[in-house]
Amino acid sequence: MMPDAAEWCRIGSANTSDALRACGRCFQAMDGGMSALNRSMKLAGPAFTVRCYPGATWAMERALEEAAPGDVLVVDGGGRPDVILMGGLMSTRAHQRGIAGAVIDAAVRDIEEIEAIGFPMFSRHICPRAGTFAEIGELQTTVVCGRLPVRPGDWIVGDASGVAVVPAEMVEQVAEQARKIHDREEKIAVELRKGRSLSEAGAAVDGSA
Repeated sequence: MMPDAAEWCRIGSANTSDALRACGRCFQAMDGGMSALNRSMKLAGPAFTVRCYPGATWAMERALEEAAPGDVLVVDGGGRPDVILMGGLMSTRAHQRGIAGAVIDAAVRDIEEIEAIGFPMFSRHICPRAGTFAEIGELQTTVVCGRLPVRPGDWIVGDASGVAVVPAEMVEQVAEQARKIHDREEKIAVELRKGRSLSEAGAAVDGSA
């Protein structure tokens, strides 16, 4: 069964990444430079992709209106620290429309405003400069974000550990595996709190002890 966004957030990016590896996809996590503005921020949802290079804010404005509620904006800004693609006003509009969050491979600003809104934001850089108005932008095409190709509809799972990307055609398969991994690790944690070693806890959970 396909999990909803809340369950993906409960499962988390690390267990999702482990499930992807178990399903034969070992490199489906964005690089460690992509991080949440606040460690409490979590997001999950299908990708609405945007390419803005070197900073086409018109494309971002279109994305804010065309993305569906529950979508995650995944934005390829070339990883540049001088390309500022979202701030407080855009985040307010995105939050008002029900967009689940944004992952920006470039820079964002107005951090305190974004945190106050409660809009989940992941980015590579922070910079106070104003956005630019270059005429290079695309929506709903394959982009590169966090050094990982992302297609429209791929499932995005982000939290304090980072961002995992589940290919759209593998969502149900990965979800089933991720549930098993998450539930097993919760049981192992219970055994560890009893004073057992990692190997003893794993054996107890797997029924060999």
